[in-house]
Amino acid sequence: MDRGRDVMTTVEAINACIPLNNPELTGQLGSLSEIVHYKKGDCIYDIGDIQKKVYVLIEGMLRCYFIDESQTEMTDSFMTEKGMVANSVEIFVGKETPSVVGVEVLNETTVLEIPVQAVFDLMQQYPRMAKLYVRCLHQALEFQNEINIKRLYLPGNKRYEWFCKKWPEVDQIASNQQIASFLGIRSESLSRLRHQKRKHQ
Repeated sequence: MDRGRDVMTTVEAINACIPLNNPELTGQLGSLSEIVHYKKGDCIYDIGDIQKKVYVLIEGMLRCYFIDESQTEMTDSFMTEKGMVANSVEIFVGKETPSVVGVEVLNETTVLEIPVQAVFDLMQQYPRMAKLYVRCLHQALEFQNEINIKRLYLPGNKRYEWFCKKWPEVDQIASNQQIASFLGIRSESLSRLRHQKRKHQ
């Protein structure tokens, strides 16, 4: 993790990822935020942590994971889209609740980090900030809903096809176990699917 100086300013990052169309609000938010670089294998937050910041993806690749009843690490989702909020639902309820998931960095990744309390304080002052909060909730629900529908109703090979279209860059980097646990298929089955895909490329 690197908190050094950055060519991009926090205000530029906000305009690029979460445009607020309010220079005063953007300036205030920018003054409270920082741009942080993470390396492959870094953990942005772990299971059981209290999420004190809102993490907005600028560029890179993230994996959200949880531990199942057999104490096996399972992949919940991947994130690659600029502007995605890489926080779990606990951050949106307004309470300091331990996270049930963790977020791992899959390659060099840059994140805009905003203190959670600053977000809630600015929501009291700016209606635009409250609208952004609602938009983030909606985005998170849509994202999870898409994932759940694909995993529930598609057969294994079609799940992998959808995954490759949605996250082609992740397919090049993530491990077999990480992808298989996300898709809900056996690691051996995924290996065959990946082999078949490479043969036809």
